[in-house]
Amino acid sequence: MGVPGPSTSPTSDGPRFQEILEALRADIVGGRLAVGERLPTEQELCLRFRASRYTVREALRRLQDMGLIVRRQGSGSVVAASKVDGRFHNSISSLAELVQYAADTKLEVLAVETILITGRTADLLHSPPDVPWVRVSALRRQPPERTPFCYTEIFLPAAYADVARAIGTFPTAVYAVVESRYGVRVEEVVQSIEATTADANLASRLSVEPGATILTVTRHYLDPDGRVIEVAVNSHPAGRYRYEITLHRAD
Repeated sequence: MGVPGPSTSPTSDGPRFQEILEALRADIVGGRLAVGERLPTEQELCLRFRASRYTVREALRRLQDMGLIVRRQGSGSVVAASKVDGRFHNSISSLAELVQYAADTKLEVLAVETILITGRTADLLHSPPDVPWVRVSALRRQPPERTPFCYTEIFLPAAYADVARAIGTFPTAVYAVVESRYGVRVEEVVQSIEATTADANLASRLSVEPGATILTVTRHYLDPDGRVIEVAVNSHPAGRYRYEITLHRAD
């Protein structure tokens, strides 16, 4: 039997976790929970809201993404700020969280084109030159914010062109759709993070000045044989994005 996810049964304000999130955010913004104060335990929140632990955890995860709380293993959740700082906070430690990231944000597709790759692009895609790939250019936003926090280029082999043309119409990660349609499996995601600067094209996409600091996050999605299924290059302006990684001791 599978493990149930957070409840999404609708209320007047949306899914159940959203109701919990808004109640706790009101407590924090209104000062009833002060910065540095520990939140009630998950069990106490389950009793207060008559909700499952999975639903409560989803609400807490999103509060952490907003920068309002920090969650520490073994010590619960603590209020970190009294207002949202305006950046998109991203904490990804599994493929499942990449799917959630895609569902939580809005992708606006700007262009879909088939290209014959050469030079640096071939190197990026770990592919021989003069091979057709499909490139999707898009902006990503966190509703209800209108300013994008990311310009992304998604590269797919030409064999997956139908998936590329449908990007923006499905609320899940691209790799998950490729897996479902073609029976392939992503075994590994290799991620690199690099500080760069915005050229004129990127600056116009993200409404920043040319030369502005950009954080570029590149992900290669690989099958069990190491073949590239997808490459995503995500460019984030400074001040609009924070990436969080949690490390645990292996011993």
